[in-house]
Amino acid sequence: MYIMNYWKDVAKKNRVAFLGYFHPEAIIYLHDSNDKLTPKEYMTDEYSSDWQVTVDRVDKLENGQIVTITFHRSPEWVGFITSFFTLEGDKIIELHEYFSPCDNHIVPQWRDDLAEDEKERTK
Repeated sequence: MYIMNYWKDVAKKNRVAFLGYFHPEAIIYLHDSNDKLTPKEYMTDEYSSDWQVTVDRVDKLENGQIVTITFHRSPEWVGFITSFFTLEGDKIIELHEYFSPCDNHIVPQWRDDLAEDEKERTK
């Protein structure tokens, strides 16, 4: 149920609920774009809220879960996410996501810009 509610809140862009799932020191890794984000950076105003999400599979691990979802932005636009959640107590401490869209635009522009800013800060 925890994961189902998490994805419902992601799809609705429910920022307050979304942030409540995470440990204060949580990190989200988006491997398709090599982004490393805090939950606050992940759930920005630019983040899309027009998803319809279907949780396809949940596999439990000793300290977390692997979840595969399908999301739709329109009848013609479908994407897939595989997420590896590491939990500390009842909070997500680490999240690794692998995103596979059905089109060629893999990284939203706002995430691409954020990655460029991070590269500049670490020089």
